[in-house]
Amino acid sequence: MEFVEIPRGVLLMGDKRLRDASPPHKIELRAFAIGKYPVTNAEYAEFIAARGYEIESFWTTMGWKWMRGRIGQQAAPAFWNEPRLNRARYPVVGVSWYEAVAFCNWMTERENAGYAEAGRDVSPKRLLYRLPSEAEWEYAARGENNARNFPWGENFERGRANTAEAGFGGTTPVSHFPAGTSPFGVWDMAGNVFEWTLSKWGSNWQELEFAYPYRAEDGRQEIEGSGARVMRGGSWFNPYQEALCAYRSRYLAGSRGSNIGFRVVKE
Repeated sequence: MEFVEIPRGVLLMGDKRLRDASPPHKIELRAFAIGKYPVTNAEYAEFIAARGYEIESFWTTMGWKWMRGRIGQQAAPAFWNEPRLNRARYPVVGVSWYEAVAFCNWMTERENAGYAEAGRDVSPKRLLYRLPSEAEWEYAARGENNARNFPWGENFERGRANTAEAGFGGTTPVSHFPAGTSPFGVWDMAGNVFEWTLSKWGSNWQELEFAYPYRAEDGRQEIEGSGARVMRGGSWFNPYQEALCAYRSRYLAGSRGSNIGFRVVKE
């Protein structure tokens, strides 16, 4: 998995034209690294092969209950057997927020175990893989001190993203749109698949409980619990207006869709 280093800086977060993303405000973010692309089917297949659906320690408390409630069903994302969506370099889809978190926890354990086997000391600082907060996601898409509407600039342009206007009718390879990269060089931040973030929306998807200004310390980034989580970036199924850098969508943590995937942050 390739990562892009994002330097410490200031994000101009939000958009006054979007009800759920108002008011615009500044937020300072520390440095982090984010996946250059959304997680692909090939990468997610490694989690399945490692029996990730059978190991409780990878899952949150609610995530494990959700997963155990699915016994008898395939231990894989929804749509996993659909050839059109399951090509190796296409983004994985049909993953719930719980599955995305379990994948990140598996990556954390795998990487740190690899360091230990190689005789490299990982304490007191362990590698940590997780979902990005929505502030981190927006910063990686927009760049520092930049209120651009899309990763490439102010206006939507065909040929830069896989939104409904592109007419593909499904996902595309994660490296299909070089003209759509963000100022930091992150791909597919607009279109292709909506991406889960760490951030909470609220106890249900109808009511926004975690409004702006964004405050990381108010509980919106807690990993445990259920409810609805924020998604970012738009998708192949949705119009370009939902691919705005500031646009906030959401879904219940146990929900899956053919237009929903995720990417990973490393720190």
